[in-house]
Amino acid sequence: MGTARMSRWAAALCALAAAALGPGCARTPANASGGVRLAVTLRFAGAVNDSYQYFVLIRNANDAPPGQNGPIPVIEPPYLNGFATGENTATAAFTDFVEYSRVQRQATSSGYAVYHLPGGPTGDPNRNVFSARGEPDFALPPVGGSTLYFELDLSRLQPDPGDPDPNNGGTPRYLQVNAVATTTTPNSPQTVDPAKLVDAFGDQRPGSGTFNAYLTVDAAQTGRIYQNGPGQGDPTFEPRGDTYPADRDPAVDLIAWQVQVLGR
Repeated sequence: MGTARMSRWAAALCALAAAALGPGCARTPANASGGVRLAVTLRFAGAVNDSYQYFVLIRNANDAPPGQNGPIPVIEPPYLNGFATGENTATAAFTDFVEYSRVQRQATSSGYAVYHLPGGPTGDPNRNVFSARGEPDFALPPVGGSTLYFELDLSRLQPDPGDPDPNNGGTPRYLQVNAVATTTTPNSPQTVDPAKLVDAFGDQRPGSGTFNAYLTVDAAQTGRIYQNGPGQGDPTFEPRGDTYPADRDPAVDLIAWQVQVLGR
């Protein structure tokens, strides 16, 4: 992919990382298709910890705003898959996700990996069974920094053979999106993990009113940018120090995010 396809933010990040990574700081699979992409940027209060897990969850169900279901963080037992569930169980809360971690189930050179939920919208993400789909189409490792950035072509969200296709063969349009950063992904149905800290879109402090806030992206609006709001009272406000259940680790404290729809 040429640098003309990158957002200006991505180009700046690549320049900053070049000294540490050398030429070709971005990891780009050879089969990148060059179609419509989601460009996702997450910035944290502290340096990204490679031993933690950072998820961008996507629900490809053609569900127009505000969305009948969407991904939200798992914060207490039963932890189920250990990282995310949904507001209801009528449909899958997410069908795909990108994870950054050096301790995840699929090792990659960039640290980023793409996963699909078998069954798509009719699957069960709480079973913690996902199929690996390689790396994103473009990715910038954090190299000791506090920012994660990747681009994912929407063709990567196509259902597996036998899965229901909410878009009837077309390009995915309405996508529910959330980010979850977590120190651990426990799966015990009864025991509280005292080491687990979580942050996600919205204010994770109890009583905030935006605790389970996911975003609905219209992928047909190429060029559109979705991002956190500027201050208290904005429904997309992303405060500093709101990790659940306590403010103890800046590496999972999400303080800014952006999702951009990139077109041809």
